[in-house]
Amino acid sequence: MFSFENIYKAYKLCRKNKSNSLNTIEFEINLTNNLWQLCHELREGRYQIGTSLCFLSHTPKLREIFAPSFRDRVVHHLLVSMLEEMYESKLIYDVYNNRKDKGTHRAVKRAKRFTLSHSYYLQLDIKGFFYHLNKDILYAILYEDIKKYATKYPYSDIAKYQNEILILSYQIIKHDPCQDYIFKGDQRALEALPPHKSLFKIPSNRGLAIGNLTSQFFANVYMNRFDHFIKRQLKVKYIRYVDDFVLFGQDEDILLSYKKEIEDYLSRYLALELREDSRLSKVSDGLDFLGYIIRPHYILSRQRVVNAFKQKKAQFLEKNFSKSRYCSYEEALKFKSINASFYGHLKHANSHKLMQKYQIKEWL
Repeated sequence: MFSFENIYKAYKLCRKNKSNSLNTIEFEINLTNNLWQLCHELREGRYQIGTSLCFLSHTPKLREIFAPSFRDRVVHHLLVSMLEEMYESKLIYDVYNNRKDKGTHRAVKRAKRFTLSHSYYLQLDIKGFFYHLNKDILYAILYEDIKKYATKYPYSDIAKYQNEILILSYQIIKHDPCQDYIFKGDQRALEALPPHKSLFKIPSNRGLAIGNLTSQFFANVYMNRFDHFIKRQLKVKYIRYVDDFVLFGQDEDILLSYKKEIEDYLSRYLALELREDSRLSKVSDGLDFLGYIIRPHYILSRQRVVNAFKQKKAQFLEKNFSKSRYCSYEEALKFKSINASFYGHLKHANSHKLMQKYQIKEWL
């Protein structure tokens, strides 16, 4: 598992879209030696997780992020690439986060398809999912899944490297980034976070850092049996993206009864609870999901996404054209990226008039 070839492949995956970061450049200055050192540390059981960069993200809402070092991200890619093949065969079809050929846009299209054949939907969300996730439960699930898979497929890489996979997984799952971090920004802003939204304010056996590839992957590991409970026992059409999920049906009372069963399952087996702001509504009223308003015959962009773009555009114009005629090349590239991102969002909705209004084009 810890061959130089595997670690180099993990490095290449990690490097995608990160080639200009300072962390990446520092690692690549002495790339071969750094990869070999990482290789030896992993083989000899000397690998230690490094310092994280902690900061607050304000988009789309205030969140606490712990970004691992580039070196640790290489290890995350190594572990996830080893586990992916096993879990891809275990996950249900309608889970759309952190999977190849899935993502938000496919989830939205799938939801629209379900609205065509159902009258109602029940939208639920798990309260503080990443911060309430129980590390002991997560590792127990992972351990059992790996042991079962290794027994069923004794010649697989999972079976061959199961001890290394389990040891590394345990180390990453149990790691507490609050013990070794550098904070970027005004640390007093952390006080604005509610207790259930910060790793600094919860028990050490709970919570995974938002910002880690492994955290996103382990979210599906943690929720996999719940997904099968919904599909196999409740037998209802269902879509999940991380902790946001929607059930579709023809009867309001039946959907409400499912909510009670879901609450019981989450509490009993996963030590989680639902947020109070669930929504039971007709599909004709529109489903607010993953940045879009979804109805049976069309999809619109959520107003909050449009307002965010309008604000960024206004800030760009104010900064660059209020006092001078021209903006810098760097600022132009930055706003070009904002336009491209907004276009990428709008092209999956029925937003032709909106594109015309804001002059959003593919070439921008």
